[in-house]
Amino acid sequence: MVDVSTATTGVTTATGNSLSSAVQTGSLNVQTAQTVSANVAASTTLTVTTNAGAQTSLTTAATGNASDAGSYAGGPLTGTVTQSIGAASNITADSSIAASAAQTGAATIDTQAIANSHGITVQDTSATMTVNQSSAGLAQATGGNELMYTPGTASMSSSAVSNNVTAVGTGNANQTLTVGQTMTGARTQAAEFDDAGNAQTFAGQATATANNLAATNETGALAVTDSQANAGYLRAQAVVTSYEFGTGSASAYGVGNSVLVGNSGPSMSLENTQANTSGVDAIASFTGNNGYDASANATAMGNAVTAYACSNCGGVMTVNSNQTSSGGVSASSTTTTTAGNRSVTGAATAVGNNATFYVSKPGG
Repeated sequence: MVDVSTATTGVTTATGNSLSSAVQTGSLNVQTAQTVSANVAASTTLTVTTNAGAQTSLTTAATGNASDAGSYAGGPLTGTVTQSIGAASNITADSSIAASAAQTGAATIDTQAIANSHGITVQDTSATMTVNQSSAGLAQATGGNELMYTPGTASMSSSAVSNNVTAVGTGNANQTLTVGQTMTGARTQAAEFDDAGNAQTFAGQATATANNLAATNETGALAVTDSQANAGYLRAQAVVTSYEFGTGSASAYGVGNSVLVGNSGPSMSLENTQANTSGVDAIASFTGNNGYDASANATAMGNAVTAYACSNCGGVMTVNSNQTSSGGVSASSTTTTTAGNRSVTGAATAVGNNATFYVSKPGG
């Protein structure tokens, strides 16, 4: 329970297994296997009697398996990474503010649950890595916040990912990546429930992704081969209410399988295989009485892939992509106001398979 005039900050983290490896001179070969068969939970609760201060910042993160490997102007990075989550494992993050009769000047609330995550970073060298991730468990992030009044910006977000790989190459880096991701658990779910009496800017966002791969490169060659399969239910839901508001918004984004591969250098190749066989739901709802701008946006996709290369560098992009979506994909958006408002908007987009490939100049 707090009542302050300056600021309130809280950080809560829980991790099953964690490994970090890096080299600055010489080469690095990483061979690692991580397994979680129990629950991993992180929870934050803030109770405010009168005032939480000029800024309230809460971060809550639960991670099953986490690892990263990097070579910074050293020798080549190589290796094989295996991460798995058991069927009895729940990876959950929960965050809430109880301030129905209190205020804060502004707020940033982030809630995150990730079952498996691996990061690759190389600078002026090469990476040849194989990453295999599987989750038979549950990844769930939930945020619930009540505020009487905030004169600033209150931004609240929840994100859940079952399998995640991020690779970044800078300088004269070359990357050759092989990634396999499988989600067979009960669900991947992100939910945000936020309520205010009077708020200047009040925004709630929920993002859920079963399998996610993002690989970028600056100068050298980038070659990625990936296989993603999601058989678990996926749900992203944002429910936001504010009786009086300047700007009020709810945003929900849910995707079964997601791939981003981009090279600002001349050469990029991608072999992409994605299969989504379960339901994907995105639900966004904003309700208010008197205000200015109200919006609710929901996007649901079974499979999504984006790849790009540099046109100014004589860029060559080679892509083979196969996407299959046999689960139901649904998006719902609701915006409700009961008094006069300047603008009221809503959008709902549901796509089974989405693919975008392009070449452009850096920054363009």
